[in-house]
Amino acid sequence: MSIISAYVREDWLYPATDLRSKNMFSFESDEDSFVRFVKDLLARKIIKLKSKLDNDVDEDEDVDFNNYNDKTYLNAVYKFTFVGIVICHNRLIYVYPKYIGENQKLPSYNPQRELAQVLRVIEKYSREKSKQDIYNIDLFADEGNHNRDKLLSVMLFLLEDYASNGAYETDETIIEINGSDEILWQKTIDETYPILSNNRPYYVELYTRRNVNNDFDYLKRLHEFVITKCSQEIEKTSLTNFFSLPSVYVSDEDESAFGDEEQILNVLESTISQTFDDRKLSVLTALKLYFNSGKVLLGENELQLIGTRSFETIWEEVCAKVFTSQKNDSLNKIEPYIDHSMINKNFKGKTPTLVELIKQPIWKRYRKGASGIPKDTFKPDYLRFERKANPDYYVFYILDAKYYCPNWTDDSISGQPSVEDVSKQYLYYLAYRDVLERYKVSEVRNYFLMPKRKGEDKIPGFVKIDILKQLGLGVVEVRMLDPQLMYDNYLRNRHLNLSELQ
Repeated sequence: MSIISAYVREDWLYPATDLRSKNMFSFESDEDSFVRFVKDLLARKIIKLKSKLDNDVDEDEDVDFNNYNDKTYLNAVYKFTFVGIVICHNRLIYVYPKYIGENQKLPSYNPQRELAQVLRVIEKYSREKSKQDIYNIDLFADEGNHNRDKLLSVMLFLLEDYASNGAYETDETIIEINGSDEILWQKTIDETYPILSNNRPYYVELYTRRNVNNDFDYLKRLHEFVITKCSQEIEKTSLTNFFSLPSVYVSDEDESAFGDEEQILNVLESTISQTFDDRKLSVLTALKLYFNSGKVLLGENELQLIGTRSFETIWEEVCAKVFTSQKNDSLNKIEPYIDHSMINKNFKGKTPTLVELIKQPIWKRYRKGASGIPKDTFKPDYLRFERKANPDYYVFYILDAKYYCPNWTDDSISGQPSVEDVSKQYLYYLAYRDVLERYKVSEVRNYFLMPKRKGEDKIPGFVKIDILKQLGLGVVEVRMLDPQLMYDNYLRNRHLNLSELQ
């Protein structure tokens, strides 16, 4: 079965005629197949339908796309709202981030290397947030949580785990007398009789323990069977090289050798309930997901996803980690020392974090005593104090990571953050102004951090609201950061100095 591959950019506008062309997806005159294709992508919110260039269908609106006639789909403009890899109707779609390429130009090459790095970043974020070894499919694929949609992620996990750790091993423990392995002293003392010499006991017979791997174990064979099938399926999609995976053929058994699907799942469930080793639990859970799925990646009705529709969240996390935010640090771990008891807020005995110093709005009724304070308030992406060479000189950084790619010209700008985003940056400053003045913080630096496209300036300019700048709140500087450099540091758990922004 052949597969058609295409590279598209998130947020780019694609008329239906382009998506149906031979150069992209090669639907040619098969209108029914194309309509099914876009309906599946729309249902998963991988694409957004734009009936006109300036008229989006609301993403959050519960739209019954079946009410549209086929002409709507055949004449519409589409925009991808997803970053990652999609396998749909025997078509492999690489959706890369919107900063790849230049302002109004798609790249002239296939950005596989950049997209592979992006997927490693999404994977790391997903694992850290979910605290689990198997990919968090709810983020890393589809919110619908359908097992069939998880299959590509499960296969990649199994193949990468096998490359690192080998086959699933069930250790069998054998107790021997006078063996060459570990001596079981307590069992030896309890169950044998020593010979006494010079008031010292000597044991003629020693109980020993030997661990033996059973090469014919059911679970090991099942693991190797699934690994082989996964490798074959991945090869059909042409993704083996993309993910740097070896071809693994370690089993020539048929699935029938392990019983029917219900028997296999019962064995896995039973073993999971008795297993406490983290790696084995991960493998067993992945095997269970595999058998609960369709077990194939390609087909007219198959849709597989690996990526995210919320790449802006990934960009925010990367910036916060690489520049080491103190936002969620307790005040007793931060310099300068901030006495929160002097601040008009009830922290109920606990030391607040830096972000918790921002006061919530207070709702009051005119009736005496009736008021309410909600939990939610402003939530800046990044806050940090930095002490300079002078021990009394502190700089307060307010950074906001924005997944925007503005287009700057000599007399205009488009694609920039909204006025509400700019206003919030000033309000973050105002929220801390009393604290900063109380502790004589010398300087405040306020930045938007955005991914840099090829050929763009690192420091393109700034944004200001004059009525707020006149209050002494300055401007919000704009910095365009090299995404590959940021991702490399994030993946290696390395940090950049804030001086890089100046």
